[in-house]
Amino acid sequence: MISNTTADFEEKYIGTVINDRYKIIKLVGTGGMGSVYLAEHEILRKKVAIKILHYEQSKRKDTVERFKREAIAASNIGQDNIVDVTDFGYTEEGNAYFVMEYVEGRSLADIMKEQRVLPLEFAVSVAAQIAVALYSAHGKGIIHRDLKPENILLTTKEGNYPFVKIVDFGISKILQDDVKPDERLRTLTKSGAIFGTPEYMSPEQAAGESVEPASDIYSLGVIMYEMLTGRLPFFDDNYMKILHKHQYEFPELPSNINPDIQPDVNAIIMKCLEKKPFNRYGTMLLLANDLKNIYLKYNLEEKISLAFLFNSGTVRSMNPAADMISSEDIIRMLNSSQDDKGKHVTVENRSSGTGLKIVIVCLLLILAGIAAYAFVIKQNPPMVAERTELSKYDDKNADVKEEPVKKEPLPEKKAAETPKKGTKKSPVPMMKLTVNSNIKGVRVFNNENGKTICKTPCTKKLPRKESEVLILGFEYEDYSIKPMAVTLDKDMTVNLNLKQEADNG
Repeated sequence: MISNTTADFEEKYIGTVINDRYKIIKLVGTGGMGSVYLAEHEILRKKVAIKILHYEQSKRKDTVERFKREAIAASNIGQDNIVDVTDFGYTEEGNAYFVMEYVEGRSLADIMKEQRVLPLEFAVSVAAQIAVALYSAHGKGIIHRDLKPENILLTTKEGNYPFVKIVDFGISKILQDDVKPDERLRTLTKSGAIFGTPEYMSPEQAAGESVEPASDIYSLGVIMYEMLTGRLPFFDDNYMKILHKHQYEFPELPSNINPDIQPDVNAIIMKCLEKKPFNRYGTMLLLANDLKNIYLKYNLEEKISLAFLFNSGTVRSMNPAADMISSEDIIRMLNSSQDDKGKHVTVENRSSGTGLKIVIVCLLLILAGIAAYAFVIKQNPPMVAERTELSKYDDKNADVKEEPVKKEPLPEKKAAETPKKGTKKSPVPMMKLTVNSNIKGVRVFNNENGKTICKTPCTKKLPRKESEVLILGFEYEDYSIKPMAVTLDKDMTVNLNLKQEADNG
């Protein structure tokens, strides 16, 4: 809370010039750490935003250090969707301040208050830009930790709207320390301390545990859920109850709230909201890839342009060249301009070496694609003839019995395609679904077709499918148990806790 003394003191900044460079024009907003002002550079006549640490907060060393870290984090990322910090200093009174680019726009929170449910193309555009921006931040070892609609500004840039600008890295976790890289990395946060906004916290953050990039992915999942349904996955008047729900309760499927949401959009959101970090997307880049697929599948380019963001061949799930080029190069290509046909627009070379670097990167991508394709073919040779006969065998990998072969000679083409005797089939990739419950005998079934999968406690092997989701239904006596979505791209464990006194499972 800001005292009257602090408020009166900081009102005096308006109309003054800080360090002979920045003239304060007006107060834009006030937060827990500091106030943000619109200012103008005295010589360049350029509008900037200045965040000045509150007078009382300036007396606390830990707050000042965190304030510095915010400035360092934002300035080091250098990505178009993150507000850039250009200067740092102290006022004559000793208040720390930093200067950042001024964004003329509105927050996502304000827009959602007006429209409640946002169109799919709008939500995909915002989410994809956030994913790309934070992929860059994570590559620099910076986790935002307070991602929420209030910290997402939407503006227009070069005709593109909404153009995302992420602000407020005040409680960001910096994983890398440039002083001594070989030492254990230092942070300003302590284990067991809870920082952030309860409605958008990941389960591990709500528990006061150490956070990783997956925590930002969870927060983005909450934002996508809210943009497309008009409500939060978990809400309560008591913030401690909200933290508990993030850790132990499953959200209702987005499509149950908004029937217009398609199953594959459901799957993306629910994967982001997995309780365990390792069940979420491995990186923001993989999430951006799935969002790009939604963008293409539903022809969203007819309603909104994301040519400035997406680059086919770079944003894709299993990028074979990801380890061969730096995260900065990937982000640079993701944000490269494209014309209406998807071809790259020629960019002026700033140095004689830039063009060579681009050519080398492109060649590496092509070679990596060829190598990846050859590897896949080697590991999974075409089995067309055998696939047509899979229905003759059970799923227990029993020995295949040969049927009597017809005597008439086969045409040369078919004979060539017939696998030689003793040829082994490539195993079908499988994932393991484990369902536990505190009461035995809960029927687990496919919620879409009603077919029984197993009864708890049980473990069932299912075909592994990338970017696909299975809606599980549960049935036991007179209990009412909500369906749950699980992804089919990795082993999953579901724990059910049926309570006698409640009838909602």
